[in-house]
Amino acid sequence: MKKKQKSQIVYDYIEELVISGEIKPGERLPSEAKLCEILNVSRVSVRAGIEKLSAIGLVKKKKGGGTYVNKPNNENYLSVFTPTLLHNTDYLELLEIRRALDSLSVALCAKNITESGVRKLQAIIEEMEHLEEDDDFLTLDKKFHLLISKYSKNRFLHNIHIIMWDVIQKALRENYNKVTNYERIKEHRQIYDAIVHKDEDLARIYTVRHLEEIIDTFVCEYNLESQYEAIKKQKKS
Repeated sequence: MKKKQKSQIVYDYIEELVISGEIKPGERLPSEAKLCEILNVSRVSVRAGIEKLSAIGLVKKKKGGGTYVNKPNNENYLSVFTPTLLHNTDYLELLEIRRALDSLSVALCAKNITESGVRKLQAIIEEMEHLEEDDDFLTLDKKFHLLISKYSKNRFLHNIHIIMWDVIQKALRENYNKVTNYERIKEHRQIYDAIVHKDEDLARIYTVRHLEEIIDTFVCEYNLESQYEAIKKQKKS
């Protein structure tokens, strides 16, 4: 088993303090010296761990000294969950949640989207349709679905989508690449067309179908991999 880095020990410890509520938003973290003593690590490791937490917006350093847990606002009030999800999310479970939430987002988007929003979605679709096979599809896919959630005009829903895509990009890219690529562009075009015509029901149907295709493909790929690994083990034994 791979040994955990010292900075990750610091990161995990502070994350647990925040998630458990032992240290609340607006409160100060233990001093560097105290963290060194508690965790038996160096100041360099403490600073590195805090830098990681600062990068995701969970904590903030203040002038004059001290690091504090960020108070939630419209931009970061769900960010406290991101670190835990990066370590603990199963891709199939995430896809099942996406099937439900994307369906809601797209229906609200079809209802609320502006002409400017339609033009932005169209630009993404056109970029998708000019992709080469080896190009990075994830970036455009993320932009497309986050734009839909933005025009749902529900900020809470949009923030949840931001977190889901952050988890996909940082922790589940390998799983994503197995089942989602440029071949799915036509499914995005169908969703886009339904949004343009403000057909909420059709947009929802196409979105659910899109996610179900991905889920079915992933389950199939997972089963094939499991069978392959089982065969390899049998040959070794």
